[in-house]
Formats: sequence, C-alpha cells, structure tokens
Amino acid sequence: MEIKQIERIALIGFMATGKSTIGPLLAERLGYVFIDTDELVEAAAKMKISEIFNNLGESVFREAEHDALKLVINMEKAVISTGGGIILFERNRKLLRTKTFVVNLTCRPETIFKRIQGDQTRPLLDTEDPLKRITLLMAERRKYYEDCDFQISTEDFSEIECCEKIESAYKKSKKRPVDPTGL
Repeated sequence: MEIKQIERIALIGFMATGKSTIGPLLAERLGYVFIDTDELVEAAAKMKISEIFNNLGESVFREAEHDALKLVINMEKAVISTGGGIILFERNRKLLRTKTFVVNLTCRPETIFKRIQGDQTRPLLDTEDPLKRITLLMAERRKYYEDCDFQISTEDFSEIECCEKIESAYKKSKKRPVDPTGL
C-alpha cells in the first residue's frame, strides 16, 4: 500500500448525533465542500428517505446510499456526512476506511431521543418505544462506529469545539494508507 495524503473527512455516527450540523461548519473551517449522502439519495430518487423506506424498502435505500458514497468518495477537499446505517455494509466501511479520515460523532441514546422528538422522517424509529429502538440499534452498530480514526461526543462540546477537535485530529493524522486499487 502506498501512503497518500487524504483530503476528505467522512462523518459517521447514529442518526441525530450532529453530522448534518457539524459537517457544514467543519467544511467551512477547512475550505472544503460539504456533501450529505442522504441529500444525494433523495435527489436521485426524487423522494424523501422516509418515502424510499415506505415505498421501496430499506434494501433499495441502502443500495442508493452505497451508490451515493461511491459517487463522492474520491472528491478532494470534501467533508462527507453519511447516513447512520451506512456502516452496516463492509463495502461501505472499506471505502470509508481507505478513502477518508473517518470521524464518529457520538452521544447518549437519551440525547438522540430528545433531538428527534417530533421528527417524523426517521423510519427506523417509527415504533412504540423509539428510545428502546435507539439503544438497541446503537448497541448493534457500536463496533462499526468505533472503527474510525477519531471519535467525539457532540454533547460534551459545542459545535465549534467539535469542529476544532476534529480539525486538530485530522491535521495530525492526514497521512494514512490508501488502497492503490482505487476502489
């Protein structure tokens, strides 16, 4: 494997951990473009994610999510916000690991529950006990989220502090092994 400068950051983490909030701020600080894979999926499908889930199913959404990631994974000087479940598939984890500086945004299930109160656009939480579902899904995904280059809690720091800490870790670790096959 060659050593190559990575000039893209991927934000991973469970829904409502702050990827869509921190991402644009971080991109602006770095002079990078901000890309939200969920927005790309919605634009390509011409429907909201909840509609994709309800009308076409989760598997169709996951395939569209992978296509969106492939579309942006080689962009230079980019901060990429990913959907909370993108890490469920090895092919996505491999792309993220080899092509980006991966940052996991975290917070407690109770905080996520408070943040999504009244939000009807979260199809995975359309259940009688959303907090229980959040806790279960987070536990199931923990090992994938923790396979990252840097992790930060968005409830322990302000948005600006999160950006500062991510930027600092990114600048210290910019050189990483990259798969030369160009996945």
